[in-house]
Amino acid sequence: MDRLTVVCFGGTYALALGSELLRFVPGLRGRWWGWLTAVLIGLGLLVQTAYLANRGREVGSLPVTTSFESLLAMGWVLAAIALYLVVRAEPGRPSVAGAAVLGLAVAVLTVAGLWAPRTSARADWSNVLTFWGAAHGIFLVLGAVSTCLGFVFGVMYLVQAGRLKRKEGVWRGVKLPSLEQSERWHRAAITVAFPFLTAGVLIGLGLVVATQRAGQAALRWTDPKVVSTVALWLVFAGLLHARYRADWRGRRVMLLTVVAFVFMAFAMGVVGLVLPTGHGGLAVLGGVREGSEAVVGPGEAAP
Repeated sequence: MDRLTVVCFGGTYALALGSELLRFVPGLRGRWWGWLTAVLIGLGLLVQTAYLANRGREVGSLPVTTSFESLLAMGWVLAAIALYLVVRAEPGRPSVAGAAVLGLAVAVLTVAGLWAPRTSARADWSNVLTFWGAAHGIFLVLGAVSTCLGFVFGVMYLVQAGRLKRKEGVWRGVKLPSLEQSERWHRAAITVAFPFLTAGVLIGLGLVVATQRAGQAALRWTDPKVVSTVALWLVFAGLLHARYRADWRGRRVMLLTVVAFVFMAFAMGVVGLVLPTGHGGLAVLGGVREGSEAVVGPGEAAP
């Protein structure tokens, strides 16, 4: 029954992926193909959400206590990111990032449906937390890489705008992209960065809650790492909002991108060096300490 259910929403995502890939074919780039992709992903998300909610009700906790459930939840996160990227794509253009993330979601669900263990045990909880700790780091890294690209494109835009204002020609044979091209690349990079940063932050906050309920909390809500990461997300939410405001196009957005990049570097790299934080890596976040005798789940009492 589980496999049949996974085929139901996994197959819907596969159809959505096929619809998005068809948009790369010349002559099939009409806007309605994009809406078809978005509708199919939305339907898959609705079915998968209902399934995960029902499974959580059956087990009496979040449905992430087995490898099977964790992979399903990961597939849900990836599908939600893909939907965001497809909706935010330029009108009439296919979303390369959306198609790639959706393909990854289909692959994750395929692994879950065919090979992932469905049994649950006390000892599995440490592996679950390690899994989501790794996912937390990967999503933040992907968001950081996209942010760095957005920063580079923003700087190129500012340099090129300055050259044009001063009516300067090509400097030492270096020809920068046009303002329109730099702005388009910048928009794509920021659009990709935001959902990955959002997923990374939400997973990180979930890990804080899980370890606190297990009595093995490594971080408090007032920890500098937690506060700076949430603040970083707010900065990027503001940047994305400005990105789609007509009166904030151009130089203002690029300068805000530079500010966001500096803030990201501080939150992800500098905080741990200059401020006291309990963020000591995935093992600590997962509550997995060498030599520990047992690891409890978020709904269990510590021995």
